[in-house]
Amino acid sequence: MELTVLDVQVVNTLIRELKEVGELVREITEPYRALQQKSKWLDQQEVCQLLGISKRTVQTYRAKGLLKNTRINRKNFFRMADIERLMQSDTASKKGRL
Repeated sequence: MELTVLDVQVVNTLIRELKEVGELVREITEPYRALQQKSKWLDQQEVCQLLGISKRTVQTYRAKGLLKNTRINRKNFFRMADIERLMQSDTASKKGRL
């Protein structure tokens, strides 16, 4: 087993520089946070859990054009905004039936 000894000043300098890098990353990414939240993507399993439906129902929604998807490496992804829109339209249609 090898033991490495670091000077306290070196460690403190390293910690300070890491904090500075973290702050720079936050500053650079800040303008894109709203866009990132707006365009969040979910995989099929997350959609099933969120809507409380089966994978087959998700396929049916896709086939009927109720849900648009993007396919990456044989995996389907759905925009959160589309899921929210589907939930709102489903809620509105249920209220209309009462």
